[in-house]
Parts: sequence; structure tokens; C-alpha cells
Amino acid sequence: MSHSFALLVPVKTLALAKSRLAISVPGDREPLMRAFALDAIAAALHSPAVAEVLVVTDDPGFEVDGTRRLPDEGEGDLNRALHHAALRVRLDAPDTAVAAMCADLPSLRTDDLTDALAVGMTPRWFVADAAGTGTTLLAAAPGIDLDPHFGVGSAHRHEESGAAPVRAPLASLRRDVDTEDDLAAARDLGVGKHTSAALGAPRA
Repeated sequence: MSHSFALLVPVKTLALAKSRLAISVPGDREPLMRAFALDAIAAALHSPAVAEVLVVTDDPGFEVDGTRRLPDEGEGDLNRALHHAALRVRLDAPDTAVAAMCADLPSLRTDDLTDALAVGMTPRWFVADAAGTGTTLLAAAPGIDLDPHFGVGSAHRHEESGAAPVRAPLASLRRDVDTEDDLAAARDLGVGKHTSAALGAPRA
């Protein structure tokens, strides 16, 4: 059975984001990190499986139509921030399905996200990143604790916690960007308009 999701998109303080991504583009990393998030959010907003996108951040600039900003109450811990955000959602709407998605998905296609959210094969499920070690999406059915374990090796930790891995290809949802090689792969898939503009290149 498919559900309509409240989708949490955590965005860490941009000044601290993506220290491993040392790219040769004009300006610093912040505009690019913002662009990644805005492209991921734009794709998510078009998904029929997404009832609302909630950006979990203390940074301004994500007041996109159709989204709501929630404070980052994690004190530097992503999983704590998502836990608090999921609690806020469930207090407002106890029967809502909740999912958390990484913000660094500049190639995200709406269909890939919709297909991943529609899986619903167990109470909790997740999509691993292209490397197979990280997690780009974690979903929980109504009434089920999200129980996030994002971070290094999160795919294994999510599976150990009882979440089922989604096996479908979902290439654009798996392509998060941490390094220059990741960014090159994302550009091969085709990035969104915000990322294209930040890179100073025409849209793929």
C-alpha cells in the first residue's frame, strides 16, 4: 500500500558542508551546496508520493513554495536532527508516513523518488548510495519510528536496524555528491537548473 510522505531534507550549515568537495569552479562551495539542495527539493516537490517537503536547517534561503523549514535541533548530529524533526511531524499528524532524503542529489529525478517511496515492502526501507555504503533515502510507514542511522557505513547500519534495502536501480536517487568524481558522475546523469547555474554550465 502506498502512502503520502512528509519528506525531511536536512541541510547542514552550508559554511561547513562538503569539505571533501574541492572543485575548480568560481566562488566557494556554499552556492553549489545550496544548488544541490534546491534541485533535490524541486524534484521532490513534483512527486505524487510527497505530501510536504520539510527542510531541516537553520540556514535561510530554502523558503521554496511548497516547503516548510524546521529548525535543526540536532546540535551537530544529523540523526538527532532528523529524530526531532520526525517527532514534530508525527505530533502534528500521527498517521503520516515520514522519509528522510539527503540534500546532495543534484541529478534527482522525480520518478526515482516516487518509485522508492512507493516500495513500502516493510515498515522501514532505505536506498543505498551508488557506492553501496551510504544512504540517500530512509522511509518509514505511518506509526513507525524513522530511526535514522545516517553517516559513514549507514547502509549497513540501516539494514541491521531492520530497514529493508531497495534493490531497484534508481540511479539519480543513489547519486549523492561528496567528491569531484561524484560530481562528474552526477553531471553525466544530468543535473538540475540550480546546479547548472552554480557550475556556470548550460543545463544537461
